[in-house]
Amino acid sequence: MRAVVVAASTALMTILTACCAAWRIRPFLRRHMPQRQQRRFLTASLSTPPQPSNNNKKVHNDAQHLFSVAPMMEYTDVHMRHLWRLLSAESVLYTEMITTNTLVRCDDPARYLEANFAHEEPLVLQLGGNEPATMRQATAMAAAYGYQEVNINAGCPSDKVSGNGCFGAALMLQPDLLADLALSVGDALGRPATVKCRIGVNDADSYAGLAAFVDRVSTRGHVRHFIVHARKAVLGAKFSPADNRKIPPLKYDYVYDLVRDFPHLRFTINGGINTLEDARTHLARGVHGVMVGRACVNAPFHWRHTDTALYGAAADPNFSRREILTAYAAYAQTQEDRHGRKLRSTLVKPVLQLFAGEPNGRLFRNQIDVHLRRVDLSVQEVLLQAGACLWDAVLDLRAADPPPTYLTGDGRARSANAEAEAEAVSP
Repeated sequence: MRAVVVAASTALMTILTACCAAWRIRPFLRRHMPQRQQRRFLTASLSTPPQPSNNNKKVHNDAQHLFSVAPMMEYTDVHMRHLWRLLSAESVLYTEMITTNTLVRCDDPARYLEANFAHEEPLVLQLGGNEPATMRQATAMAAAYGYQEVNINAGCPSDKVSGNGCFGAALMLQPDLLADLALSVGDALGRPATVKCRIGVNDADSYAGLAAFVDRVSTRGHVRHFIVHARKAVLGAKFSPADNRKIPPLKYDYVYDLVRDFPHLRFTINGGINTLEDARTHLARGVHGVMVGRACVNAPFHWRHTDTALYGAAADPNFSRREILTAYAAYAQTQEDRHGRKLRSTLVKPVLQLFAGEPNGRLFRNQIDVHLRRVDLSVQEVLLQAGACLWDAVLDLRAADPPPTYLTGDGRARSANAEAEAEAVSP
């Protein structure tokens, strides 16, 4: 009897707690979701979601690398790449880094090489490793799977990679080994490898040292394209990858000087590029391409003008965020049907910052988290029901539209052009 009473008391307390929580947020909801703007997202969803452009026609050529999305662990997976193609048909996309040992020893290579080439091209596979024979074998597997371009990671500063793994940024201290790895890629793929690196490592950070590194790797390894993060890497457990993205100063002049001193090579600049205007500034200095990482994750919709602004395309994909969310939700559902509910957190991750800086953008992320816990909702329903908290003016903005101005709770005007606002979670 006592156990029954305890159980009933516990259930009652749970209900009361939930009711109190709901009561407390009522003023917030009234302030941020005026009744006239509360639209059911599901009723406005498209009957036929837009699909990414088919990029089979894209050829891996030098000019295509004008803009690229950086390889980022736990971010640039097949799902984020699917979302990105709804924003840009021209950008070059990169996979997450895959270690060569993992690839050649696994029982299911498709787990790491999965890609929808019809939608994702141009797509570059990034490999990490320090054994030429294994690099050749991994590249051959990737080529058989359909990859046409392979990049070697010589810039990752994490202790797991550059310390215990002895690759990543540590390869900058062994240019001959890096050149041999590049030759292995070229032999297996039939085209030269590209290399992503830093401007230096630890105290070996002079321009003369960087120029010597580029000369050696390009001459011996037949590398013709370097993607250079304009910071040095500080190796060691006391300096985290996040520290390496922020603390070492950016030295863009090093990359500009490489363009001047090696006119037969191509250089893409990376590091600290947060807007399209930043990208234009670097391209005006003569670099052959720009690569953007965290800013693409933190505010993906900001880059919706990439095709027209950088490539001179006649038009951008021009989907509204309602259309993008609807299309991505449909895609996510196909993935959940195929792989099961275990993938749900991974599937929602690419859209978490789609409304960064917008009214109720933070509430949208919170609603995704709340709905994910419901066993009665599919992942498609999770995303679309979370979108119900967003204003129509936010959902229906297109690339070609001017950014609207909203009125805040105190009556002041607030521009919508705030995609990279501080509320975006920096990964």
